[in-house]
Amino acid sequence: MNLFELLQNNKGTVSSALGKELAQKVLEGDRTILNDAIQYVSYDLENPKSKNIRAGAAKILEKVAEKQPELIADDLEKLKPALDVAEPQTRWMLMQVFGYCAKLNPKDASSVIDYGKSYLGENAGVCLSGAVHLYLGRVGATSEKTAAEVLPILDDALQKASENEVDWILEAFYSIIDKVGNEGKELIKRNAELYADAKKNATIKRVRKILKKIS
Repeated sequence: MNLFELLQNNKGTVSSALGKELAQKVLEGDRTILNDAIQYVSYDLENPKSKNIRAGAAKILEKVAEKQPELIADDLEKLKPALDVAEPQTRWMLMQVFGYCAKLNPKDASSVIDYGKSYLGENAGVCLSGAVHLYLGRVGATSEKTAAEVLPILDDALQKASENEVDWILEAFYSIIDKVGNEGKELIKRNAELYADAKKNATIKRVRKILKKIS
C-alpha cells in the first residue's frame, strides 16, 4: 500500500501512531515518503473530505522536522498553500514545522507570521493556538527584527489567553529574550510576573526561568 492509500484509509482526522511510524522511516532514510508527504499536505485543498490525507501528511512532516529539520527546511515554500486549508489539524502541525525549521531557513519561516497571527483570532482550540505561540517564539529567536515583530503578537495573545494557553506564550517569551532590547525585556518581565502565583507548577517554573534569564 502506497502512502496515499495509507493516509486515505487512515481512521480519524489525525493518527499519531501512523504519522510517527512513517516519520521514523523517513529518518531512517526513506526520502520517498518525505517527498510524497510534502506533496500530499496540499492535496485537494478545498475538499473537507480529503483532510485525513493532508493532516496525515502534516503529521509526518511535523515529526521529521522535530528530529531533523534540515530534511525539510529548504522546502518550506512548498508547504505554504496548505496553510489555507480549513482543518486546524493540518495547520497546527505545519506551524510546528515552520517553527522547527526557523533557525535553518529564517526567511521562509518568518514569511508566515501573518498566518499565525490570523489563526490566533479564530479561537479554534489550544492545539492550534499553542502551536502558533511556540512557532512565534522559535521564529522570533532568529533575529532582533523578527523578535520585534512577534513580541506584540505574543503580548496581545497573553491578554486574551485561557489558562491552557499561558504556558506556551511564556515559553515563546523565553525564546526571544536574547533578541529583544531593554524595553522588550521589561515587557516580558511584567507579563511573566503576572503569573508568579499561578496554580500550575509548570507555569511557575516558566515564570522563574524567564525572570532568571532577564536578571
